[in-house]
Amino acid sequence: MGRIITAAFTAFYLAACGAPPEAEPDALPLAEDSSGARAVSGDRFTLEIEGEAADVRLAGIRAPRAGPSAELALARLQALLDEAGGDLALAPAGPGRNRYGALLVTATRGDGSTLQAALVAEGLAAVDSHADNTAHTSRLLELEEVARNAGLGAWGLRDLLVHTTDPNALAPWLDSVAIVQGRVISTGQARDGRIYLNFGTDWRTDFTVQVMRRHQRRFEAAGVDLRELAGTIVRVRGWMYEENGPMITLDHPEALELVDAPEPARLPGR
Repeated sequence: MGRIITAAFTAFYLAACGAPPEAEPDALPLAEDSSGARAVSGDRFTLEIEGEAADVRLAGIRAPRAGPSAELALARLQALLDEAGGDLALAPAGPGRNRYGALLVTATRGDGSTLQAALVAEGLAAVDSHADNTAHTSRLLELEEVARNAGLGAWGLRDLLVHTTDPNALAPWLDSVAIVQGRVISTGQARDGRIYLNFGTDWRTDFTVQVMRRHQRRFEAAGVDLRELAGTIVRVRGWMYEENGPMITLDHPEALELVDAPEPARLPGR
């Protein structure tokens, strides 16, 4: 199992410094009978909250949007909602709402487990990590790795993928959330302080990860020296876009997994 820079490690670090750990917010007030919850996709459903129909999004995960796994995830989420019934509890997550106005929540069943964990463990959703919602990221990453390695659900159907760093292979996946794994060939730092992780010998076309100066302290707090990652196989996740080749910008350490220890990377002609 790859070494994961987890929220648990960060919480330990913050506790050692005297900062309080991230706390769960109060649950949302649901109707006494929440059996009316209806899945819209594998990570979204509708439910009556305070007498009004609400669009609800499961925070921290992303289910397939297409392919046979999309229907499997939708059906499984509906089954989980039906099983939870009146024991379903929703707690606000992250900013509370996404850009489309949907409520962002952690959904918990009567036994204390989350719907997010169930979907990830069955391979019907991948972890979608965000800096403002990392309380459950560590556990979800562990569950995802087990499901991925076993080829469960969407991983086996290849509706969920871990991409290589080949820029040509990544091109069809630009402007979407992606998981990419490969060896860091070199690192660099720009004049404005941003740090680059280069996955090829030509930064103008190869896959690159960047971390802005304002976010680097988060990685330092988690014990990650970004400038010393040359030779390391890493797995990163986030929105991938075009900027001198495919690029992902990381703003928190939970979106970076160290898969293999650093080894010298011999460049061509050297």
